[in-house]
Amino acid sequence: MSVKSTIIFAFAGMIFLFSCVFGQQQAKRTYTKADFINIDGSSLNEKIERAFKQFKGSGQGETLWIAYHFPARDGMAYGPFTGMVYYDNGIKLERRDDPAQAAVFLLTDATGSNPKFKSVRTLNLSEPYVFEDRPIYWLGDIDAAQSLTLLEAEIRTENESKELAKGSLRAIAVHDNPRVITLLKDIAKKDTNDEIQRAAVSNLARLKTPQSLDVLIELYDSSSIDSIKEEIIGGIARDESRKATDKLLAIAKNDPNPKLRQRAIRRLSSNRGSEMGIWIN
Repeated sequence: MSVKSTIIFAFAGMIFLFSCVFGQQQAKRTYTKADFINIDGSSLNEKIERAFKQFKGSGQGETLWIAYHFPARDGMAYGPFTGMVYYDNGIKLERRDDPAQAAVFLLTDATGSNPKFKSVRTLNLSEPYVFEDRPIYWLGDIDAAQSLTLLEAEIRTENESKELAKGSLRAIAVHDNPRVITLLKDIAKKDTNDEIQRAAVSNLARLKTPQSLDVLIELYDSSSIDSIKEEIIGGIARDESRKATDKLLAIAKNDPNPKLRQRAIRRLSSNRGSEMGIWIN
């Protein structure tokens, strides 16, 4: 065999070995709802601790999903596919989320001596999700108070990631509990990170209730940060009530900041448009 042929065969062999190794690395184990591992306990914290210890003892890796159901607000959009609309020749189908299927998923780092959450997702369990490489430990039904306490703690933790805080805020907004509005208001008003403040405002706007609108208006009137006030204008515009329209008109006409006046005008024009029947000078 010539030197050239030897090199070619050697190179082909290397490619084959690389393909085999790469294929092995790409192989993923998948988990569905049927594979969820049920965890018992008397409280949310106890269940999380049991799930953590059971996973650590299994030697299955460094991260896991810990998930649970909570009481969700009726009519609240929380899944990634919510709001999808099919329309064809008068046939219409709008995809809505079932509150009975709402679940919080906590991506958990198990490399330390205690569980550390890395991100939060709120999913609709009626969707056929497939989870790759990480098992799911299912805690069952958790009452809203315990769930909110856990999620709030993740937002309040110093030096926590923005992704984790935003996911927690989105999950908080879905809970059917009177404390939700108070909690979102407090974070929107007092958090030291304006990106987290804006996320709290955005989730307040998702509620679309008279109470949440009152809070948005109160936050606008008390805030001195333009970026927060811009987010609030967008939140108010999501509400179709007369009170929301009146507030946008007041901002458009009277706010001393021309940038905020222009933003309110654009929102009025795009959201109310032909229904307004007025000119703002």
